[in-house]
Amino acid sequence: MSIIVDEVEMLTIKDDLKTGLKHILAPALIGSLLGSAWQNYSSDLESIYLPNPVQFGLLLALLISPLMYRILVHTSFKRCFEYSLGFAALALPLCVVWLSGWGALFCGMYAIFLAWVSVSMMWARRQLPPFTYGIWHAMGIDLGAFAGAVVLFNIL
Repeated sequence: MSIIVDEVEMLTIKDDLKTGLKHILAPALIGSLLGSAWQNYSSDLESIYLPNPVQFGLLLALLISPLMYRILVHTSFKRCFEYSLGFAALALPLCVVWLSGWGALFCGMYAIFLAWVSVSMMWARRQLPPFTYGIWHAMGIDLGAFAGAVVLFNIL
């Protein structure tokens, strides 16, 4: 009986690590790379008409969302449009929120952080539809792009 319990625990730990890497860490790292790259590039341009690093990260991730679906969620492209719609459902309103100035820090970062942590705890052991994964990944990209831009800004 003890051997069966140990095997079940090992499978659970392996599934938790896989979920953590694919749906929590990977979107945050993608966002971090996009946000820090745009922070580095846009610091030379000095234009008020450019998107901020978080907006850039969200919009570029929306463009590559079919590829992210293929790598992070499923091996086929059957339902990638549904994933892209879920991603856009949160990413586009967040881009508008990030235009608003100081309120963006509270709505676009702190509120999303609390939602992302809650969602990551509730959804981690479930099979979800692609639309829901898109929303989850948009939260991770938003937070990652913000963190990456802040870190690179402090380094520069």
